Amino acid sequence: MIEIKLRTGVWYNDRSTVLRFPDEWDVVTYWPSTPSSVSDGQIIQVLNSPVGQSSLAETARGKRAPLVIVDDLSRPTPVYRIVPFILRQLNDAGIDSENVRVLVATGTHGHQDQLALTNKLGKETVASCKVLIHNDRTRTRYVGKTSFGTPVFVNDELLSADLILGIGGVYPQHTTGFGGGSKLALGVLGRKSIAHLHFGHRGVDGRYDTDNTFRQDVTEIARLIGLNTIYTLFINAQQEVVKLLAGDHFEYYNEAAGFAKKAYTAPPPADAEVVIVNAYPSDISYTFMRKAMKPVRCAPRQATKIMVASNPEGIGKHGIFSHSGHARLNRYRELYYRASIMEPRVIISKILKNLFRRRQNVRPLAGQAAPLTAELSDSLDDLWLYAPDGASTVLPRWETMNVINNWDQMLAVIKSRHPQAGSLKVRIYPCGSLQCIDSPTDGRVSALVGAQ
Repeated sequence: MIEIKLRTGVWYNDRSTVLRFPDEWDVVTYWPSTPSSVSDGQIIQVLNSPVGQSSLAETARGKRAPLVIVDDLSRPTPVYRIVPFILRQLNDAGIDSENVRVLVATGTHGHQDQLALTNKLGKETVASCKVLIHNDRTRTRYVGKTSFGTPVFVNDELLSADLILGIGGVYPQHTTGFGGGSKLALGVLGRKSIAHLHFGHRGVDGRYDTDNTFRQDVTEIARLIGLNTIYTLFINAQQEVVKLLAGDHFEYYNEAAGFAKKAYTAPPPADAEVVIVNAYPSDISYTFMRKAMKPVRCAPRQATKIMVASNPEGIGKHGIFSHSGHARLNRYRELYYRASIMEPRVIISKILKNLFRRRQNVRPLAGQAAPLTAELSDSLDDLWLYAPDGASTVLPRWETMNVINNWDQMLAVIKSRHPQAGSLKVRIYPCGSLQCIDSPTDGRVSALVGAQ
């Protein structure tokens, strides 16, 4: 048997899982072309020579109230790997760790499990620093408006900070091309600001293009709130840090996005009969597992499509793009947020147009996005979710996706779907949420995958 070892269970029960295939099958795994993991010495070297800035020990001298913004559990950034070095530089500047606040940038993602958060931040950070969880509904203050008209409501902890740092990663993102950099600021904004960002700009439809108005808008916000220094970590399929950039992210972000594009690009599964996508290291929930689904959406219709994910948080939560509860209520919620950023005259115009179309019984224009559930059932035939042994949360069966917990049973399903195949073509994406799949899109990828 051919054996492919993958990782699963990010933050909660991180472990290996093995997929086995018959020897005669044509199995190809698209591993990212990342360098070796970095050493402590290499981390120190980068921190001592940040891009466009003095070392943190020099910058922080004389400061008394530093704040470190870190991305949350929905992002796979191993913050624990870098924070101890940052704390040492702050200590060298005369700042005790107990005076360092760490703000988890949750955006609209809500609750953060404390045990998993300890795994992400590290025990030393949790024990020595004041760890705060952002709430986009409370304790935000208005600090201005961008040139795009986005009102900036920011967590009020930033207003008492005399030094603001950020820690995050750069991952494929369907609205801005890549996340990270200035987009880290979105995670500490109020709900009104976040809604404006998501619905005030057109997405990039799954392309990896960072020259867009969404990115320009969050860059204005990052400058406005003083988020000038970010430590950007790049990881491999095992969540090990393979590269670090530090300092002025406005200066180095294009380099960061370029590295991610080069290291994580994989071909689309154009001729595949079976497509397997491991959602790790974003398999924390179904909501964020969807970040890894582009390869299955690019697969041939007749291919068997399998997502691998433990999803320890179950369905998961997103305050704007919700995948839990009643589908119609979720659509109404999204419509509410869309309307909240429109001028009254625009809302009235759209209502009148909609009423006119209904009276005329006009169908949607070709290429116009249909409701999410209809698109899923139309574009993802034969879709399966394989939850490896040790997955603690049992997910329900969706109309368009079957859930299975035993690989031998999954293998039997594949064989039953392709009974005449000899050398079955299997294409595996071992870290789907990191990987960039360059393929033609029809403008629906952003709507289908979501803008989390």
